[in-house]
Amino acid sequence: MAQPKPLFIPWLKARIDGGLFPGVDWTDPGRTEFSVPWKHALRQDSSSTDILIFKAWAEVSGNGQAQGDPSVWKRNFRSTLRAKKFVMVTNNSKENANPIKVFRWPKQSSSPSTASPPVDSQEEEELSTPVQEENQQDPFIFLDQNVETILLQEDNIYLASTINDADLQDCLMALNIHPPDTAAVPEELPQPVGDVACAGWRAPQLSPMATVGEAAAEGRPTAAVEPVGAGGEGGEGQQPVAEQFLQSLSQTWVDDAIKTQFRVSVFYRGVKVSENLVDNEAGFRLVYSPEMRTGEVDRESGLTLMTLPTPPVTFDSVQNRLTQQVLDSLGAGVDVGVSGPVVYSHRRGNARAFWSRCKFDRSREPQQVAKTEPQALFRFRDFVGGIQEFIAGGKCPSCCLYICLGEEWPDRRPWAKKLVMVEVVFTSLELLRMLAEDGGASSLQSVELQMSLTEMMEVE
Repeated sequence: MAQPKPLFIPWLKARIDGGLFPGVDWTDPGRTEFSVPWKHALRQDSSSTDILIFKAWAEVSGNGQAQGDPSVWKRNFRSTLRAKKFVMVTNNSKENANPIKVFRWPKQSSSPSTASPPVDSQEEEELSTPVQEENQQDPFIFLDQNVETILLQEDNIYLASTINDADLQDCLMALNIHPPDTAAVPEELPQPVGDVACAGWRAPQLSPMATVGEAAAEGRPTAAVEPVGAGGEGGEGQQPVAEQFLQSLSQTWVDDAIKTQFRVSVFYRGVKVSENLVDNEAGFRLVYSPEMRTGEVDRESGLTLMTLPTPPVTFDSVQNRLTQQVLDSLGAGVDVGVSGPVVYSHRRGNARAFWSRCKFDRSREPQQVAKTEPQALFRFRDFVGGIQEFIAGGKCPSCCLYICLGEEWPDRRPWAKKLVMVEVVFTSLELLRMLAEDGGASSLQSVELQMSLTEMMEVE
């Protein structure tokens, strides 16, 4: 016959009094505060004794199994402490010698000692509020540390009891601060898998660093250029699509190097907060410097400095704090530049960055932007090969990069749930893609075009 679930507070007091678990001890003579070992599972000195208290509560409460996930046991134990109004007074979980957390016994319950400690009004307010650990590095934010430690989402403060993604989205909708194109790709609909979802839409009205008109006057391809004859089919004197494509291709591939502008859009938790056209064929550097005017050029690298906007104040103080934490950790920034036939990236600050060529990447295989040296993220020959596959009946290649700052991605959470996402569209490649999709694969059946594409595939 199954035993009933015990009351947590008497159960915990008995375990502390009995000294049944190493490190779970009273820390003051009045027995109003106690310590709990709080060691990250990936530490080299971690052992099975560090999780005994979490496992024991999971076994008797039914919230976990003896052979279950220790991170779940810890999360459930912490949630129970919070629900019973325990207050964390000390957080030494990051210390090397004795990683513990110290909690104060709740005033509302029977005190484990003969006298209940006085509690002022500030403490009473803390008891009714989910515990937030002051000056603590939030573990799901991926930052460089002094030691090589991988930070997992084990202690993610976005608990079901405090923040609900659906509630957040409902509130954003009610405040009417969703981006205008959100309804175009509802999350309820099946999302495309692969590069086909990465681009293909036309550029909205921009706030460019250099106007599209200026770029067109100099003969450079821009996102706003409409393909010749795009307004209709079969018009008199209309240039064949294959010729248009070959002409645009010759403007994009010059002297064995990619010539393009970059349309850079920044999203804070799925809401677009800025969009700029970078008119610098060398590329740009993402930084966070509110006092800097976007568009300045770094003299040493030749990259345009593009500062991310200050996050707007929302009703969610946790989101505000975490977003600001990621931005402050950017440091020297993240480079996105062109070197011949390659688009590369290079991380210079502490906030780790993860990238993909697909907006709806479901691989759950995060790719980190390297910090030690520039890393190739996009090769022109891959785009050309994608066009050849499209002509043969395949899908059109991607012309975008997506960079997630401070959080692993892609993972189980969609990109719209991430704190800081950056979308980079190569405008000259976007124009080629639009020409191909508008005209269809059959319109690109040209001997001259095929020879040019084959030639470009030989580029390393």
